Amino acid sequence: MELADILSTERIVVDVAVSSKKTLLEKTAELLAAGDDGGHARAIFESLCQRERLGSTGLGHGVAIPHGRVQNQDNVSGCLIRLSSGIEFDAPDDERVDLFFALAVPAHCTDVHLRLLAGIAERFGNERCRRRLREAGSAEEIMKIISEPPAGAGGP
Repeated sequence: MELADILSTERIVVDVAVSSKKTLLEKTAELLAAGDDGGHARAIFESLCQRERLGSTGLGHGVAIPHGRVQNQDNVSGCLIRLSSGIEFDAPDDERVDLFFALAVPAHCTDVHLRLLAGIAERFGNERCRRRLREAGSAEEIMKIISEPPAGAGGP
């Protein structure tokens, strides 16, 4: 399963303004619940919050990967949010976060979940990819970037 398989332009939003982690997670849950493969927004929100209580999903370089396992969800769903201005997210480098790739996975998923997280971390670990995502003007342009094969981490 590739990132493009769990994402659609309807679940990509750019230049969103939020002021807190809680508000961002609420928006994230709404996006993840949208569409045929989405679950219930409240259950997704609670799962994302529960995961964040275990430790921040901030990776550094302005990126976070909120994710959670959701009861009664049949399929993996993903969304990408680019904020107009970064927020505090307890990232390991203390940088404000403006790029979020979130996942809601069925409670029984394990391997798929871990492979997707690794793929997201690899892609977002690439400085060129982060720059392109921050410069993209539309959800369609971001989807095109996400659909490309990942470059090696630390690329040009």
